[in-house]
Amino acid sequence: MDRPIRVVASYMPCLLALRGRPYAPAIQKRIDAALDPARVEFILEPDPAARLKALEEAVVYIHRNETLPPELFERAKKLKLVQAGTPWGERINMEEAARRGVAVALMRRPISETVADLAVALMLYLVRNMRESDRRIRGGWDGPLSPTRPDGSAYNWTQLPDSRGLRKMRLGILGMGEIARFFSERAKGFGMDIRYWNRTPLPRPIERKLGARYLEKDKLLKTSEVLYVGVGMRPDTRHFVGEKELAAMRKGAVLLNLGRGPLVDQEALLAALQSGRLGGAGLDVFYPEPLPADHPLLQHPRVVATPHVGGGDDGMIVSELEAFMKNAHRIVDGKRPVGIANGVKWGEG
Repeated sequence: MDRPIRVVASYMPCLLALRGRPYAPAIQKRIDAALDPARVEFILEPDPAARLKALEEAVVYIHRNETLPPELFERAKKLKLVQAGTPWGERINMEEAARRGVAVALMRRPISETVADLAVALMLYLVRNMRESDRRIRGGWDGPLSPTRPDGSAYNWTQLPDSRGLRKMRLGILGMGEIARFFSERAKGFGMDIRYWNRTPLPRPIERKLGARYLEKDKLLKTSEVLYVGVGMRPDTRHFVGEKELAAMRKGAVLLNLGRGPLVDQEALLAALQSGRLGGAGLDVFYPEPLPADHPLLQHPRVVATPHVGGGDDGMIVSELEAFMKNAHRIVDGKRPVGIANGVKWGEG
């Protein structure tokens, strides 16, 4: 194309993650390339009314896994592609878009995948009791030793307690958003027994793909050996896991929170850890952030904590912007977008 195409986005969390702080020149170069004004006119507009107005001249619409507004196709006559930030798309009205000749492309968000990776790491750290394992190898072991093999290695020489495998362990997920689904995919690979609660149960094909089955919230809390908090942060989800929920959890269970700090009542969590009710907690988010270094949660031996780094480094964050913008640049270059999921034949009609 001889002029830039308009790309309108309802959200772009990777840009918000970089805003207001320094980063390397190489990162800025990648941002500039992704948003090159000679190729794309990029508009990030969270307000629905203003966004709909901007979409009247748009070729690409970057959208969540949500229903497309009914007036979109009447107003956005130049629209060719909806780029959805999800590999699932069950909430998007695909057939209506196809009927209007608008392609819908799906993608896997790099930041969401990276957060899911960290969730696995925190889970393994706790379930395998790696803090104690690390302490023993560094500090020496004064207990009885197991027999040694002829080659000099020992059989479980520390007799480390509370170090379990994940296979057949019950994983409970509270809220099946994008990150929770990626985490479920990974847990399925470990052979975990995955149950979930969501305000709306997932379509069965997605459940089968994730290896997850729906369970009522109360039963989920009582039976999960690992509990992942995956609900979104809204006024009604503050302290979604509080004293009542923690008391209902299976004794010795592990809790993971990589969403937002206020989803979990930190004081109630600390009390559950101190009483021995919970076996551990893996936390990437807190309130406030940063949490004071002397906070009791950070001093607790059964807490593994990271400083809200689930999305990875700046390079990882920018890779998400590049992924969102990839198809817009393909259109500019006269190429077919990748990931089209609603059957629209690009270039026809």
